[in-house]
Amino acid sequence: MNRRIEALRLLVLTSTMIMVLLGCGDSVRKINIPVKVDSQIDLERYTNFVVLPFVAVKRKNMLANVPANTGKEIALTLRYQLGRQKDLNVISTQETALMLDGEASAVNTLAKANIDRVISIGEYMDVDAVIGGSYDFYAVSQPRRAYSERYSRTLQRYVTYYQDYLEKTYVLSLQLRIVDVATKEFVWDEIYNRRASEAHSLGSMIISEVAPTNSILKNLTQQALRKFIRAISPHYETEYRFLVQ
Repeated sequence: MNRRIEALRLLVLTSTMIMVLLGCGDSVRKINIPVKVDSQIDLERYTNFVVLPFVAVKRKNMLANVPANTGKEIALTLRYQLGRQKDLNVISTQETALMLDGEASAVNTLAKANIDRVISIGEYMDVDAVIGGSYDFYAVSQPRRAYSERYSRTLQRYVTYYQDYLEKTYVLSLQLRIVDVATKEFVWDEIYNRRASEAHSLGSMIISEVAPTNSILKNLTQQALRKFIRAISPHYETEYRFLVQ
């Protein structure tokens, strides 16, 4: 079916170009056409979800100033974004917290070793699937050199200058998983990587080591979650066509 659609698109595009080359039209106009994209999961089967708090991946160089409740905040943001989607029902944060009752650290990775506990939560909440995962947030610093040109009145020509600086790149690696409560199978398991970079001098780099990273982490998290929501929710994308007039 997909091959037929692609072949039809190619035929239409080729015909349009031939008409243009033969002068059958006086002008060609580029137009935008909205195209519906289906969800990558079966939304007839999965409509009720519970989102568990996310856990941090343990690493030696993990940022020291990351808030302790980051995993809960990621889950809260995801519940809000899922709740805005049509025909999706998400268990509230309050109900989820009451159900977990302090046991979140033992089940929220959706690891195979915890699958029975995860399924029991899903069955108790009467949902079709459980969403959870982990996050890894760290920073990488490396020296950089920026080049520029300035006109020298003395030499009567442009001279190349450079300036050394330190580039600090924040990296968020967010793993999102969906497990089917009925079959105990993972129907979604993807890692979303997002980055944000800053230029620093030696002095500002030292300050950045203790500066809050909440806004950076929040922005990267929202980027990753938007991509996830877009993948599992029906939406429209724009395709371009050429109209011969």
